[in-house]
Amino acid sequence: MRSGVAIACAIAAAGVIPVRAQDSHAESATYEDMTLARVRPGARAYFYRDDVDGCPAVSSRCRRRAYVVAGDVVLIGIAKDGLIKAAYTDGSGRPTEGWLSRTLLQPIPTPPASPAAWRGDWNYDEADIEITAGTRPGRIRAKGTALWGTHDPERARRGGIHDGAFAGEATVTGDRAIFSDERCRVSVRLIGPYLVADDNLQCGGVNVSFSGVYRR
Repeated sequence: MRSGVAIACAIAAAGVIPVRAQDSHAESATYEDMTLARVRPGARAYFYRDDVDGCPAVSSRCRRRAYVVAGDVVLIGIAKDGLIKAAYTDGSGRPTEGWLSRTLLQPIPTPPASPAAWRGDWNYDEADIEITAGTRPGRIRAKGTALWGTHDPERARRGGIHDGAFAGEATVTGDRAIFSDERCRVSVRLIGPYLVADDNLQCGGVNVSFSGVYRR
């Protein structure tokens, strides 16, 4: 993806062109029922914003600088006026969300959530979740760390970064698992190359969250 400054990144999905950049902050969204799509061959697929009046719409006013290209795999959700809500995270954990033109996307099946598919070091923005095999079949272990405020140089300078963590073991039910203790609750769903997480905002300091779309 691009937002004015090109960066190179290794993308986990097969066939993805690896030169991207991204907007500095992703919009919040719900991914509970999202599925997968691949960007069709052709021109760049730009993201469109929905945080100003008259958007989302296919217009220069609504178009963001971020885009995906042929072969990129994205999460897709609700549709509206020829656009579809989408989320993309690159191989280094940089997220972008917005709306993409439906005509530029080809829905693809979601692969089964095999035991091996869960394992790895998953990254999203300021958070990281490491998943390993559990103590018995059908279970996984997770260890997560998250920060808030690292994108603000002034906050970082004065030591105002908040942190959080969780660890535990959970039973996998289909493509989902839930890690929980007395306060912190983190639910995860495996959707192809993405690990989608949602928490209860009780896993660390103020504003710290594990919610997001992770990639390995």
